[in-house]
This record gives sequence, C-alpha cells and structure tokens, in this order.
Amino acid sequence: MTTILITRPSGAADPLMAELESRGYSVRPVPTVATRALRVDWPDLRGFEWVVVTSAAGVDSLPLLPAGPRWAAVGHATADALRARGVEADLVPPESSGAALASALPDPGGARVLLVRASAADPDLPDGLRNRGASVTEITAYETVEGPGDSAALLRRALARPDVAAVVFASGSAVRGFIKLGGGNSLPAVTIGPRTTSAARAAGFTVVAEAAAPDFEQLAAAVERAIPVDVGGDQLISRPAVKTPEAVRPRRLRSSPALRALVRETRLHPAQLIAPLFVVGGRGQRHEIASLKGHHRLSPDVALQKARELAELGVGGVLLFGIPDSKDANGSGADDRRGPVPETLRLLRREGLPIALAADVCLCEYTSHGHCGVLDGQKVDNDASLPRLAAAAITYADAGADIVGPSAMMDGQVAALRSGLDGAGFADTAIMAYASKHASTFYGPFRDAAGSTPSFSDRKSYQMDPANAHEALREMQLDADEGADILMVKPALTSLDLLARARDRFDLPLAAYQVSGEAAMIEAAAEHGWIDRRSAILESITAIVRAGAGIVITYFAADVASWLRETR
Repeated sequence: MTTILITRPSGAADPLMAELESRGYSVRPVPTVATRALRVDWPDLRGFEWVVVTSAAGVDSLPLLPAGPRWAAVGHATADALRARGVEADLVPPESSGAALASALPDPGGARVLLVRASAADPDLPDGLRNRGASVTEITAYETVEGPGDSAALLRRALARPDVAAVVFASGSAVRGFIKLGGGNSLPAVTIGPRTTSAARAAGFTVVAEAAAPDFEQLAAAVERAIPVDVGGDQLISRPAVKTPEAVRPRRLRSSPALRALVRETRLHPAQLIAPLFVVGGRGQRHEIASLKGHHRLSPDVALQKARELAELGVGGVLLFGIPDSKDANGSGADDRRGPVPETLRLLRREGLPIALAADVCLCEYTSHGHCGVLDGQKVDNDASLPRLAAAAITYADAGADIVGPSAMMDGQVAALRSGLDGAGFADTAIMAYASKHASTFYGPFRDAAGSTPSFSDRKSYQMDPANAHEALREMQLDADEGADILMVKPALTSLDLLARARDRFDLPLAAYQVSGEAAMIEAAAEHGWIDRRSAILESITAIVRAGAGIVITYFAADVASWLRETR
C-alpha cells in the first residue's frame, strides 16, 4: 500500500482521510498543529451585524449563537460546524480564504463585524474588511500550537513505515509543527495552496503538488496527481504513459504571481476609470438607490466629498447625471444654470481636484415623459431636440465641464453640440459620444436611479438594435466625422466584439460603459455567495480593457482603484 501522512488538527476525524482512503491510499493522521481554547470576555453578539468565523474551532469557542447577527463562514467545514449548533451560515464564499470572505461580505461599509479567529491567523481577512469600511472587532478565541507534544510518538511510528510516500500540509503552521516534532524534510510534500507551498519550501521540502482550490477534495486530487497508488505486488495505479510537452510549455510563465504579473498583457489603472454620480438639488442630501447597491443620489456638497475620495484614490473622472426637482415636456431643467449638474460642476471646478469632469447630455432625466428628446405627438422629434441638447452642453461647459457626453442617440447630436460649443466660446470642451448605444435591458437600475423610465413605449426608435454590429460601426464613424473626441460603446460586456473592431478601425480614444445592470448582476451573485465579488469585478473590467477600451465608466470605480492601490 501507499501511505500518506496528513497533518491537519482534526486527525482521524479529518474528511481528507476518508477521501484519500476512497482513492486507494493508506492514511496515517498525525496532527502537527493543534488548537487550544483561550479565555475570552465575549461581547454581546447581538450588537453586531455580522459574526465571522474562520474554523470549526472558532465555532466551538462561541458560548451562545443568538438570533440577530448574520453569520459568515470561511468555508463549508466551518459552515457545517455552525449548522451542527443550529445556525445556518448566511455567507460562505466560493473560495475558502480570508481574502475571498472579505471581498464577498455584502455592503460592509459602516457595518459592525465580530471576527472570531486564531492567535496566529493571517491579517488578510480583517484588513480586507476594514479596507471596505467595516468596523471590525477581533476576538482571539483560540491559539495555534505548532508541534503539540502528544503527536511526537505518533509521528515517529508513522515515519517508521517503509511505505510512507508523502506528507500533506494544509497550513504553514502544520509545516513548522512537523519540523518541530523532528519529522525532517525528506518526504515529498503536497500542499493546500500557495502560502503553504512557500512555507514548505522554506523548510526545505520538495513540493510535488498543490491543490487547485483550498478544500479537502482538491487536496486529495493533488495527492492523486502526484503520488501513484501501490495496490500490492508490482502493480501501481498511476497515470497512463502519454506524450508530454517538450520545449513549448506556456505554464512556465504562470508558475508564480510575480511571473504572471510580469507578462500580463492588459493592465488596469485608476486613471482610466470614470465614476458615475447622480446629483440632486439641496444640501446634505444622500439618498440610497435601492437598485444600485452602494450608490446614492447626492446633493452638490455631498458629491464634492465623494469626488474628493475618488480623486484621492486616483480615479480618472466623474460623469454627472442630474435629477431635477421638477420636470416638463421640453426638459427645460437640462440647461438650467441653477440645476444640480451645473451647481456640482462649479463646486468641483473651484475645488481644483485632479479629476476630469464629465456631464451626461440627455433630456430623459428632465422630461415629464421620460424620453430622450422633445416630442411631436407620440414621436421623438430628432431635429427639434438638437438645440435643446446643445443648450444643455453649453450650460455644463460654462459651469466647468471638461467633457460633455451626448447620450440621447439623436442623429446629428455630436455635430449640434460641437457647433453650439464652438459658437459659445467653448472650443476646448471635449465630446465623448455615446456612439454605439444599444436599446438594452441592462439599463434598468439606472432608470430607477435617474427616474427616467419612459411613460409610454420604449427607446427602440432611437437607440440601436443590439443585433447590429455594422450599424454600430457606422454610428461610430458618423460621430467621429461630426467631431467626437472620444467614442463610447454601451453596454460594455455585451459589446466586447464592437470594442475590438472599433479599436482596429478608429484612432480616437475608446470608452466603454459598464452599465447598471451589469453591476447589479455581479452584486446579486456575490451577495448569494455564487461568485467572488472582487474577482468578478476585476475580471470583467479587464475584459473590457482587453477588448480595446482605454476608458471604463463603472460603478465599481472606487473599489477597483482601492484594490489596484493594494497591489502596487
């Protein structure tokens, strides 16, 4: 038989033992790390919005599990321990790690979080929660004992077996405990993840396999990949003989975080991000937008505070959308100098922040009927709408906008804005044209935020059919010819092919709008624990930039800028 040593603290109760035995291995459990409960002066758990536990030992240490707080578990084993005590975990991240849990916790800003942890735990979980705005109380409920004395005899007997083929480590503490108990470093090691691999190599072990994910099934699979099973006699259960790669091995450049970063083709930077802001009149106003998690309708003074935060993070710009106190059929509030967008622009311009100021130019937020132009009966009048759009753009330029973004999808809107701006003395104000803007269902949360849902019919007579790529490129060409300085594609993720084609065809800067529905899908899936929020956001924005966008308008601008700062 082929014997594997496992070193996790649960010993013979470890599900890894049963998993390895089911794959044909003989298993010897030798806990080289143990936990010891500490005396704790527990606060009232009902005073916290979240209680976060990172191990079954942490769950066992809790005196009571009251109703009131929500419960987060770092992995399924910890969730099972909660369930055994009558509590169902509200959140279990898809990846069993502190960083994944910190990223997955929904809307932690301002939340009181109790974190139950070990004495030698890594700081990534509390640091990640605090970076996202949570108020974290840490309780050290148990200590980690490396090389517990009662395991010394067990280890000596296990190492005396001639058929021991490898040792499995699930933490750096287990590695250090193994060495402390006199186990040496001659056995091949299989590890649960990169940190444990680093600890094992630092101790002199040869690491022959690393689990693809931090759970016992993937750990067993890693053992199976690296260590053939001897079933007696001359028989080995091993992989069949196959042709292996010779000189060409792309995985060489994926073997460490440093190498992957070195050869990364698409890189994100906070300066290429634009944050949408919804502004209303008044002072001290901050109204939550239910359909856009983490976002609010802000009065100009509060928007100024938000812009300061974005500028501090290095975000490249803000894009303002106005919500007036009253609306009429012609959208007269769009070019009102006292409206929320001009007022905010003046405040931001006086502040002198190192951030680009952009203003959306459309009538939908300002018309009583919710359409993007003025009406002729039940039809949007294209040519009658153009002077209204130009007037709004001039008002915003006069208030301090660096960029105006016509989004109404009226034919000739870019030319109308360019001639109006130039005639009013604003030749230096840039135009970011919503050139390829589809009539998309993914705008739903935005319309709730801006109060711009049409009162009748829809916008398909002026926004584009999502099925038409050639038409999208034609719209971009028309806007470029009319004087656009930046071309935008919207929505971003359903238009990656258009971004790639536009990048090959146009020399102008390209922007893409990761719209409200795209953001809402990620937030909803992350809140249910189906995906890792941070990874999904970064992957989606990387895809947008990889496809050709140099500018990304995203509701995640602040989050992404903060994460990018962490990795510098």
